[in-house]
Amino acid sequence: MSVVAEYHESAAAAHAAHPDLPGGIIIGGPLVRAKQIESAILFGVFITGSIAGIAWAVTQGVGWIEWSLFALMYSVTTIGLGVTVHRMLVHRSFKCGTGVKFILCVMGQLACQGSLLKWVGNHRRHHLYADQVGDLHSPYVDGKGFAFTSKLKGWLHSNNGWLFDDTMTDNNVYAKDMLADPMVMMFTRTRWFWYFLSMVAIPGAWGYAFGGVHAMWGTILFAGFLRTYLSVMATASVNAVCHRGVGYRRFDDTKEASTNQLFMTLITFGEGLHNNHHRFPRDAYISHAWYEFDLNGLIIRGLEKLGLVYDVVGVSRPASGPQDR
Repeated sequence: MSVVAEYHESAAAAHAAHPDLPGGIIIGGPLVRAKQIESAILFGVFITGSIAGIAWAVTQGVGWIEWSLFALMYSVTTIGLGVTVHRMLVHRSFKCGTGVKFILCVMGQLACQGSLLKWVGNHRRHHLYADQVGDLHSPYVDGKGFAFTSKLKGWLHSNNGWLFDDTMTDNNVYAKDMLADPMVMMFTRTRWFWYFLSMVAIPGAWGYAFGGVHAMWGTILFAGFLRTYLSVMATASVNAVCHRGVGYRRFDDTKEASTNQLFMTLITFGEGLHNNHHRFPRDAYISHAWYEFDLNGLIIRGLEKLGLVYDVVGVSRPASGPQDR
C-alpha cells in the first residue's frame, strides 16, 4: 500500500473510531510513525547531551566561554521562536521583507523545536480547539479527545508527551499557506542542518576560538545540548503551566483555561502571558500592564520603528481578520 493510500485509510478509520474529533487530525500510519521516530531521536540527543553537559559542568567546570554562548544562543533561539515562528508565521502578527524574514527564520529553526511547518500547524490547531477535543497538547484531553484521569497524566502529555502519541496535525488543513511558502519549506527540509548548527557547530566553533579543544567540548555539551533542552522545556512548560490554573487570568471571557504566569513570561521572553495571548492571538505585543514584560513584543515594535517590519497587528493597525489564529 502506498503512503498516500495508507494515509487516507488511516484518516477514514480515525474519523469512524472518533467521530467527535474535528477534521485535520491524523491517527496512526506512516506520517505518525515518522513523527514518533523524529521525536525519539531529538529527545534522545537532548537528554543524553544534557546529562553529559551537567556532568561536564560538575567535573570540569564552566566559565565565561560556555556561559556567554549559552546566554547568546538561548536569547537568539527564544526570540526566534517567539517573534518568528509564533507571532510572524503562526499568527501573521506582522510582515517583513525577504532578507529580514530569512534571518528571523534562521533564528526560529535554530530553536530545534521541530520544523517551522509543523510548529505552525500544531499551534494553529491548539488555538482553534484550546483545552477541548481537538487540542493536541492540552493537560485536560489527549490527542484523541479523551479526558485524562489524573493531573499527572495531563501534565506529562502537555509537556512534550504529545510528541510521542499516535496522532498528528494535518498541515494541509492547518498550515496550507506554509506549504506554499518556499522559504518555510526550505527550512523545513533542511531542519537537521540547523539542529546540528545550533547544538554542535556554533558552540564548537565558539569554544575552540576562545579556549581551544577543551573549551570546545564544554561549550558543545553545556551551551549546545543542555541549553537547547532547557529552551525546549521552557516552551513545553507554557502548555502545562499556563493551562493548569497556575498564574492569573486577566481575561475571563476566553474559551480555555489559559493563564498568565510571570516566571514563564521571563524565561520565554513574553510567551507566558498566555491568557493575554489567547484573548488577542494576533497581537504582536501582548503586555497589558507594566509588570507584564513582553520582550518579544518590544523587539517587534523596535523592528517596526527601524522600518524592518510593517503591518504590525495591535500596534500600528488592528487585526484585519478573525482573532482565532
